[in-house]
Amino acid sequence: MAKISKELYDNLGKLLRFFRQPFPPGGPGGRRGAENNAQTRVLQFLSASGAAKTTGEIAEKLEIRQQSASELVSKLEKKALVEKTKDAKDKRVTLVTMTELGREAAEKFSQRDSDFYGQFFDVLTDDEQVELNRLVQKLFDGKFDQYTPNRKEGFVAAVKRREQLKRDLRKKRDF
Repeated sequence: MAKISKELYDNLGKLLRFFRQPFPPGGPGGRRGAENNAQTRVLQFLSASGAAKTTGEIAEKLEIRQQSASELVSKLEKKALVEKTKDAKDKRVTLVTMTELGREAAEKFSQRDSDFYGQFFDVLTDDEQVELNRLVQKLFDGKFDQYTPNRKEGFVAAVKRREQLKRDLRKKRDF
């Protein structure tokens, strides 16, 4: 079983590296080309939520620092894709809403993403895609708590725990 586990791990790694390559080969790089992936994620989150959000809510959803979310929102505001307004109930809170231009951009990105994802998985039937998704989700769910028992500690703490777990596993294998 250890041999197939290693082969599966290696193949998943190759697949992930493949996904990060320019598509189509020789393309502009990354899956969205010139658009900023994080900015696109903000727009898609706002579009899906359908309501104004705070930078804190954006940061939490995208699993980034609040300062990074604020910078992303400011860049999007300069492009006229979002607007920032003060909350009527609490003037200390800034709400982020999409502009019409932002909604159009989010829709364009969603369509492009749909086309992009379809191109990677078109070799699988719909049933195979469902089964692969189920298996990957099972792997994630089974390991998520082990790698990030307390999400409030932040990303850096989670990475440190993961690296320590790797070192521990290597030590066990060496004995």
